[in-house]
Amino acid sequence: MTENQQRALATLRDIDASFHRLLEGVAEDNATTSLPAEDPIATLRRARSQIDAVLFAHQRRTDDTTLPASGTCVLQWDPPQTPPRRLVLDPDSDGDSWTRRELEWTGSGWRVCGRDHVDDVSIRAPAVPRYPNPVDPPTIDTLLGWIRGRWTHSDPPALVFNATSSTEQGVLVAVDDELRYRERDAHRWYTVTEDELSHHLQQQGQPTIQSLSETILTRQHFMPSPLNNDD
Repeated sequence: MTENQQRALATLRDIDASFHRLLEGVAEDNATTSLPAEDPIATLRRARSQIDAVLFAHQRRTDDTTLPASGTCVLQWDPPQTPPRRLVLDPDSDGDSWTRRELEWTGSGWRVCGRDHVDDVSIRAPAVPRYPNPVDPPTIDTLLGWIRGRWTHSDPPALVFNATSSTEQGVLVAVDDELRYRERDAHRWYTVTEDELSHHLQQQGQPTIQSLSETILTRQHFMPSPLNNDD
């Protein structure tokens, strides 16, 4: 099972547990004391958004149209400390030349960062498929949907940006729907906007989703006010 599949399975199990708690609360005689402290409607809406994210990711893997019958060749990779990249070769209409495009992931789509025409293209690939078809990474909106509304969990999820030559590992959590970012050796956290996350992605690459306990930081690192957080 791949890492993405494991994450999707964990999300679905979490959703199932949420539904189970709600159904137990409804079945109890005293519903007001047995229902979770959180608004049941809010729980159902968040579960729906998580299901949508998982289904979207699954659809991209199963119905991907990156490799059309026209002969387009796509090479996609995830370089360290930078966003995912693609190299696309499209055969021109004359059949003798190709258009080469270099693309970079922005967090919401692919940005063309280079384009030219090439001739005499030669391609060698394994006779038996060894690599999956290229698919789009999760968008920033999808990533945020996985962490929002879950700060009250015992081990909330976080988005983790890898360390670079100039930055430490960065951790992003959603506290009461406020996005808080902190690097492992920083003295404080600070709030960020969704637009600012695109900057982090360009500087540190695509984040991964992890449990907060898997990072160097703890819940307490994000709770004090940033105005007096000098720990």
